[in-house]
Amino acid sequence: MITAIKSLIEIIHTNIVNFRQTIAMSFIALKKRYSGTSFGTIWALVKPIVFIGVYWFGIQVGIRGGRKLDEAPFLLWLIAGIIPWFFISDVLSGSARCIVQNRHLVTKSVFPIATIPTFSNLHFFWVHCTILTLSILTFIFSGFGLSIYMLQLPYYMLCLFLLMWVFAIFFSALVVVSRDFDHLLRSVTQMLFWLTPILWSLDNLQNKTVKFVIKLNPLSYIVSGYRDTFIYKTWFYHHYKWTAYFWAFLIVFSLLSAYLFKRLEKEFADIL
Repeated sequence: MITAIKSLIEIIHTNIVNFRQTIAMSFIALKKRYSGTSFGTIWALVKPIVFIGVYWFGIQVGIRGGRKLDEAPFLLWLIAGIIPWFFISDVLSGSARCIVQNRHLVTKSVFPIATIPTFSNLHFFWVHCTILTLSILTFIFSGFGLSIYMLQLPYYMLCLFLLMWVFAIFFSALVVVSRDFDHLLRSVTQMLFWLTPILWSLDNLQNKTVKFVIKLNPLSYIVSGYRDTFIYKTWFYHHYKWTAYFWAFLIVFSLLSAYLFKRLEKEFADIL
């Protein structure tokens, strides 16, 4: 336990000391991701827009027949819940390979390796902030409007970023050791999409045991939180038990991830 705490403190300290460099690297990673294209970072917005449009048509028009959900247009309900998923899927598919993709920083230079998962996450987070801004404008111009509950949005954004940062630290270290974890993570990501209440509502579950298990997924807390902010207008402290569970999970998993990362960090250069 003490070793894990020391490892987490060391990783956090490394990121604080190299904060400016990490921010700069995140923008470099964002530009590099879309280099060689005519529209550049605009492509980062095309995928979410197309994704939302297809699911809206398939579910709202094709399955639901145009009926509203919980007094809100289905499109807005879908947007509120799917916004965090784009960031989650990007991190699980991209940040897990961040050390492998930046092997030159590990093998050919003296670079603070613990910042690699951070700037990798940040470059996805900038896209998330842009999508979130467009979503807020959509709510405003749709007539549905916003409420005072939007004040808690930064809280859920923080929860989302910290959780995915810890995931990136954990899985990026494992992927260096074995590429099998990369393939496994891609399969799990698809499963998580359907097991997280993004396209469906938790209220539809009649079985209390299944509902409880779904809520154990920390991603459910965040997706539900975004939806509480935009649609249901509920403060996060009303779900104080699940808030306590989320932070307990985050702390425990942070310690585990930090311990694993620091344990394997010395082997990264040799493996890569």
